[in-house]
Amino acid sequence: MYTFQSFLQDLISSTGIKFNLIFEDGNFKYSGLEGVESSEITSSIMNLGTSRVILEILKCEENCTALLRYTIENKYREIFSMREQAIIEVLEGKEASAESLGKDISFISKGCTLFLINVDGSRFEALNIVRQLYSQGETISFIYKNCIVLLGYFEDIDEHAQSIKESIVSDLYCKCYVSYRNPISNIKDIKKAYDEALECFALRKNFGLKEEIFFYDKVLFEKIVYNINPQVKGELFNRFKDKFNSFDSEIINTIEEFVNCDLNVSDAARKLYVHRNTLIYRLDKITKETGFDIRNFREAAVFIIAFLIWKENKTL
Repeated sequence: MYTFQSFLQDLISSTGIKFNLIFEDGNFKYSGLEGVESSEITSSIMNLGTSRVILEILKCEENCTALLRYTIENKYREIFSMREQAIIEVLEGKEASAESLGKDISFISKGCTLFLINVDGSRFEALNIVRQLYSQGETISFIYKNCIVLLGYFEDIDEHAQSIKESIVSDLYCKCYVSYRNPISNIKDIKKAYDEALECFALRKNFGLKEEIFFYDKVLFEKIVYNINPQVKGELFNRFKDKFNSFDSEIINTIEEFVNCDLNVSDAARKLYVHRNTLIYRLDKITKETGFDIRNFREAAVFIIAFLIWKENKTL
């Protein structure tokens, strides 16, 4: 695959002009002036996509700066806009692009991951942060509709999802949500991965989920509830709605944390910062009010489904 890094190496070989490309935070995008004294170097600012980059060149070749900057910026737009557009066409169901795109994304054969990122702040600033995070790797990132799409090969997917969220939150001070599914190994699965990651956000909104990072396999329960027969949904909602409506925020929070802790009393008490006996008292109260003991698996299953249906109706 002919990458941007390959182009930069060819550019030095063909022109004999050596240079550095450095992000404003000091991280190198390309280094071609190893061992050269700083006193022999001059610098200027250039734009690569949404990133501002410092171009360093030898002072004796300073008259080549404008042409070099123009050449690099144009090639960057050409390489990355073509790949982004090809992926967008795949997301929109245009099969013709899939064959040509497969030759241009070598990392997909390793089992790549599609992250979908949604922010309350500026998507363009968030995209810039994502691109700086992965400036050294073979990734593709762009804005599509209301989200940022990041496609690449990542060894520890959970760790990368957390890192993306934390970087955006700490820099932009806004809410950030990340969703993804299992690694994909062929071009045709890109659209499926996107659709499932997008579905995670829809389920978060429908059921008022508090999580900020969503792995598709972990929200299958909510997906099942979402697709329950409307008549059954109505029966469960009507049976439980008055009870759930009467619960205060303390009891609602208790239910949510107890479920998130897999019905483990000790873990839930720790998360709620209450004594174990206090939690047991609340659980007894829930059992008394609803007739369902959520410490019992079978009763908890029905209760949780009804609880999610109630939350879904609250968001409508």
